[in-house]
Amino acid sequence: MIRSIFRYIIIISLIIYLISQFVDIKSIIAGAGIAGVVIGFAAQQMLKDVILGFARLADKEFRVGDFVTFNGTNSGTIEEISIRFMQIREWSGKLLTIPHGEIRTIQNFNKGWMRVIERITVSYQEDPTRVKELLEEVCVNCNEKLAPSLYKVEDEAVEPFKYVGVTDLNPNLKYVGYEFCITGLIKPEDYFETSRQVRFELMSMFHKNQVQMPAANMLVTTESLQHRQGGQSLSDS
Repeated sequence: MIRSIFRYIIIISLIIYLISQFVDIKSIIAGAGIAGVVIGFAAQQMLKDVILGFARLADKEFRVGDFVTFNGTNSGTIEEISIRFMQIREWSGKLLTIPHGEIRTIQNFNKGWMRVIERITVSYQEDPTRVKELLEEVCVNCNEKLAPSLYKVEDEAVEPFKYVGVTDLNPNLKYVGYEFCITGLIKPEDYFETSRQVRFELMSMFHKNQVQMPAANMLVTTESLQHRQGGQSLSDS
């Protein structure tokens, strides 16, 4: 990293020195016109990237190997951090190069801990007490099987998986039922894999105990009924 910084400083300084030895820079600036504006804009953008790169390196916001999301759209693992840009490897395998000046927001999934929040909706026909007991059993299983991924301080899990409760009675218009929730703090680097394993434990427990999933909610409007009735009456006549 330090080598990269010094390399850019040396290259830029050398270019400026060589140009100043053979060319009258003032005359170029005075007569450059549009070309000078374009070059100046490009130099300004490059300078912006370099300054932001210095600031981020000093702040140590991230490091090679961190899983990040830039600007809420691009996600991947950092493979290189230079003074002008960053390179991340997306899940698909694509290598994405992003200049520091184009990075507005950064989400770093490798800082501290992350909370797995799994919500699941079941049918109103199910006994809430029974579902609660099954979810508590899921939490016990997850704490045993996923123990290495739990976020710990002094070898003690800060917040192991636990049953939170009923978080909604009618979560959305698509499905109707009780919404339950379980949570747990885990190591950030294990977030995605742990989330998948928790969902698998949930589905396995519900399948084993034949827990009913919520029924699909069907929205029928008066207009559609009238249209159907009108069509039937015409065909009957």
